[in-house]
Order: sequence, then structure tokens, then C-alpha cells
Amino acid sequence: MRVLIREIRRTAGDSFEHADSTFEGDVLTIGRATDQGLQLQDRQLALSHSELRQSGRNLSLRAQGDQQLFVNGKRTRAARVAPGDEIDIGVYRITVRQGPGDYDFALDVEAGELSHEEAVFGAGFRQSLDQTAWSKRQLSWGLSLVVLVLFLVIPGIGLFDHDIAAELRRLPVPDDGLWLSGPMHSAHRFMGDNCNACHVEPFVRVRDQECIACHVSVTHHVDPLVHQFAELEETRCATCHKEHKEPSVLVRNDQGLCGDCHGDLRASSSSPISVDDASDFEHHHPEFKLSMLVPSGGALDMTWEVERRPVNDPGLVEQSNLKFPHDVHLDAAGIEGPAGKVQMVCSDCHRPEAGGAYMQPVTMESHCADCHLLTFDPAVPDRVLPHGQPDMVVRLLEEFYSREVLLGGEPAATSRSVREARRPGQSSAMTAEERTAAIDRAKQQAHDVAETIFERTTCAICHEVERVDDADRDSPWQVLPVRLAHVWMPKGWFDHSSHRTMDCASCHEAETSSSAADVLMPDIASCRECHGGGNARNKLASECVDCHVFHLKDTGLMRPDEPGASLRPIWSDLDEVRGDRVFKMTPVKARP
Repeated sequence: MRVLIREIRRTAGDSFEHADSTFEGDVLTIGRATDQGLQLQDRQLALSHSELRQSGRNLSLRAQGDQQLFVNGKRTRAARVAPGDEIDIGVYRITVRQGPGDYDFALDVEAGELSHEEAVFGAGFRQSLDQTAWSKRQLSWGLSLVVLVLFLVIPGIGLFDHDIAAELRRLPVPDDGLWLSGPMHSAHRFMGDNCNACHVEPFVRVRDQECIACHVSVTHHVDPLVHQFAELEETRCATCHKEHKEPSVLVRNDQGLCGDCHGDLRASSSSPISVDDASDFEHHHPEFKLSMLVPSGGALDMTWEVERRPVNDPGLVEQSNLKFPHDVHLDAAGIEGPAGKVQMVCSDCHRPEAGGAYMQPVTMESHCADCHLLTFDPAVPDRVLPHGQPDMVVRLLEEFYSREVLLGGEPAATSRSVREARRPGQSSAMTAEERTAAIDRAKQQAHDVAETIFERTTCAICHEVERVDDADRDSPWQVLPVRLAHVWMPKGWFDHSSHRTMDCASCHEAETSSSAADVLMPDIASCRECHGGGNARNKLASECVDCHVFHLKDTGLMRPDEPGASLRPIWSDLDEVRGDRVFKMTPVKARP
């Protein structure tokens, strides 16, 4: 139950003023005690007089003990009240109204005229200066002098001698600690009592150059050459990062930090804006955008560009040049492997990095080779071909079959012997013609096996293969390069370790994907099932900075002209996790 309580007070003349407060809970208690949800300042009331509970669309009112009250002028001890009803308790009248916005109800609480007894009771506590030996002027000067000595002179003595300042802090007298507006943030406590580290000029607020003296690599929030934001250029560091506040706001996490500007970006910028407005994750946030890798060129000169596209784009496909059916590998009945049926799960291939944010790369050697054997001849099952080197594959096949025909090794079960029978005493050495013919047959067999491997079986199962007319290459077949996106959403931050209790299929629909072209990234609706905005009540409250960083590492220094500003890189945990494999997929600079 959420109730808006509006206390109406009479001021001078016939005017009124009101003060609003909010009650949230199951039971609204009413009485004179300070622990009551609605405290009524009437000394004739009981400490705990009555209570209100929600009953369907109305409220249920019940008096405590033998207390009584009036509802719409009728005496009662319990009643159901609805918007429009009036409750009289002592000198107070409470009017029930329909709650505005997301409130269930609203209560207007107004005190009536005090009784004669109340007026006499209150007057007994009044006393004027005329009844004392002090005049207003004398008392004012005296108190001013006391304040001056206690809170200025005595603490100020410590400014001239640090030993005296330390002694004053040990004595039960006012010291210079009274001048502090609040405790220092833990990140600044290494300064100790050296206030001059930040407060350089007396009676002058902290300047940006004092901040830059330590924070030498503070970077822009946006590229200043692309977007002109006067607010970001002219705002002081201390405007957002406030020290000596409790609770601390040195690093702001509230939703307003981003939403105040991003709620209507076009009203804040003089340059064109390509970013959609957002101010609340649950109610005002655009669909996720993915950094898609788009290839161009052939197998020998393929290049990749990054294209930003929304996750709900109907034409969205992943162009990794890989063939991989997730549904086959995740079949509940299992998949055939060299040693029999294998029941696979997502974690067999997708394992988080040490930081928990991203997944380790999937490689043939670590994740596929146990089942996808690169054998080529049933007669020699222990011989395998190298992965990812088409020219080397053809050369190895030619060498293997040439050795078979030249040295008399055991031929493959699928091939015939290329050595003719000889009579006893006849020389076993091949003639030049025989050797040439044998080598030609070996090359042809190697070519036939390679064609089968590249175009119909081993390679063609997982890869796109094309023929290349290049005389300088041993293999006419070339496998199209495979490149998988490592960071799909570089503009945001996601931690898999925080979601380790969830099943992968809750966000990634891999079990029904039959093609590697399927993009299995979740949309914003999937995240909204658990995450709400910063003010969410029935979901996990998620602020903007939970997924986005403010100072972007590749935008240049925000205060390059301040003394002490430096281009020296300061690496965050985010950079350590992402590493060099991110390439152009992230706004954070890769380590040189």
C-alpha cells in the first residue's frame, strides 16, 4: 500500500500551507507516538490510537483498544472508508482521496481549532526575554562572541602550529575538524590532513588543475571533434565529483547523471546527433545495437568492417564464414562422436574469461578436434592433416602418397598397388619412366583425396571453400577466413559472472538455431524481464552506469591544457579483461 499524506497547516491570516510525505507498507498506524506512521500532535490522543489497512479498493479503519473515532460524523470503532470519506480523530480531520499517479490513496490531514484546555496547556510553556535579565541585543552579542571564540579563534590556533592542532584534536574542545563539511572519500584518504593538496587558494573553491595534478588521464565522454557539448567543456570536475559528502557522491551512480542529458540529446547539442535518447532502462531506452563484422573480398584478400545494427533488424545475419548448427550439437539425445554418443552443453565450448565479462575464443584445437578428426586415409588413422593451412594439406597428401608408391609402403585400402610384380633376380629399382609415372599417380590420388576433403567431407562440413586460380599456390582450394565477434556490444558492459546462476538458454536461443548465420544475442526485452530502471520497485534497479562508462578512453584528454595533464595511459579492469582480441569492436583503446 502506497499512500500520499498531505498535512495542511493554517498560517498567518486565512492562508494555508501543506507538506507531503509518502507511506509505504501494509499497515498505517495513527497516534501520538513518534513511531506512528501518521503522528497527530494531540496530547489527548493515545500513543497508538488506530490503524488503516487496504481492503480491496477501499481502506479498513480500526481503533486500538477502547479508543473511538468518527467517520462522516458517526461515532465508531471500525469502518470501511473510501475516497471522499472524512475521519475525525481528536482535533484532526483526515479526508480520504483517490491517490494520484502510482499512489493507492491520498490522505489530507488538517488540524482543527484547539480546545480551551489545549490553549491553556500550550501557553504555560511560553516565556519571553522580558522575564529575564537579558535584552535581545545583549544576548545576541554575547552568543556571537561565544560562537566566534569557540568555532573560529580556538580552531584557528592550529593553523599556526601543527603540534597545537594535534593537541586540540585530543582535548574535549572545538578543533579545526569542525570546519570540515564531511568525511573524505576513501580514495582521497591517503592525503591525510593535507587540506592544501586540493584547497590551494583561500576562500576559492577547488580548481580543475588540482584534480588534474593526480588524475592526469581524464578523458572526454564524447569525441569533441564530432559533437560540441559546451556543458562538458565548461563544467568543473567538482560539479559532478563532490567530496566531503555523506553518503558519498564522489563518483555518481544515479540515473540522473546520464538521463538529464540523454533524455533529450538534441536539445543539448549544437551538432547532429546519431545516438537515440535514453533516460530509463525499463521505460525509455532504445533497442540494443550490435557491432556486426561484415566481410568483403575473396579467400586471399578478405577484409572486415564493423557495422552497427539493431538486434531486432529482420535482415540481421552473422557472416563468419562458418557452418555450425547449434541445435545438432545441443540435441538432448546426444551427438555421435568417435567414442559414441556425446551429450554436449554450452559450457563445453563457451567458457568465460578470468574477468567474467567475455568468453574465451572457440578454437578448433581446443573445442572441435576431439570429434572432428582431420584424418584422410582409413589405413592410417593416426595421420591427421593440419588445420587452417590448405597449401600445406595438399603438400602433405602428395608427400604421403608419393612415399607409398616410391618406398613400397602399405597402400591405402581405397587405392591399388602401383608397383608391378617382378621375377626372382630381377632388379627392384624403378626406371625413370616408372618413377615419373608413379609420382604422377601419387599426385593424382592426393588431388582426388584433397578434392573430397575440401569439397565434400572434412573441410566442407564446417567451412566455406572456394577454388582459387593461383599458380603460385599448391592448393587450388582456399578456405574462407573465419572471424567471430568477440564483443557484440562494445558500447556497454556486461558481466557473465554476475549471471552465472542463469541458464544460457534464458538469453541465447541456441537450442533452436540450425545455422551459424543466426544471431543469438538477446534483445532488450529479454533483459527487462529482470532489470528495471533506476527507480524500479519490482525488478532489479539498474542505473545507466551499471552498463555504460562515462570517460571513454579513446576520446582524448578532457582538460589537455591544464597543468599536469598527460597522455600517459591508465588502464582499468575493463581494459585488462578485453585485451588485444577486441580489435575495432570496442571504444576502449587496445594496449599498444
